[in-house]
Amino acid sequence: MWAFTLKQMTILQRLADLRRRSPLILTTLGALTVWGSVSSASTYKMDGLLAINDAPSPCLGVRVKVFENSRLKTEVTVTPDGQVKPVGRTPTPVPQFAKGTTYSLEGTCVSTSNTYQNSQLSFKAEGRTVMVVFTKTGFLFKRGGLAY
Repeated sequence: MWAFTLKQMTILQRLADLRRRSPLILTTLGALTVWGSVSSASTYKMDGLLAINDAPSPCLGVRVKVFENSRLKTEVTVTPDGQVKPVGRTPTPVPQFAKGTTYSLEGTCVSTSNTYQNSQLSFKAEGRTVMVVFTKTGFLFKRGGLAY
């Protein structure tokens, strides 16, 4: 899980579009690499949750429950700096979305102030990114462009 600005996310989505259109360019460029808050040598898969830090948020993190076909698959806390921390004693892997599978996300803002917010997103994975966007009023779930 990495944190991106909206500008960086737009660039990533354009690169993913370019990758779909021209496999030769992907071969020439190698793996999709990300800059900014990530070292230039890191490779990033876009079939999981992305943290977008749009504005300073009252949420210190968002606890996300990921349901796959109505069954709880994993529970993690996403922080504004892009970290994904498993919840519970047994570490669970970072959620990866498989095309054609139905998912439901339930998110709760973890805050030290009087901010209480819950949000839910249900979708069928078809290759679009899923973002946890931190905003000045809390957070929201968003779907992005095709990326995997």
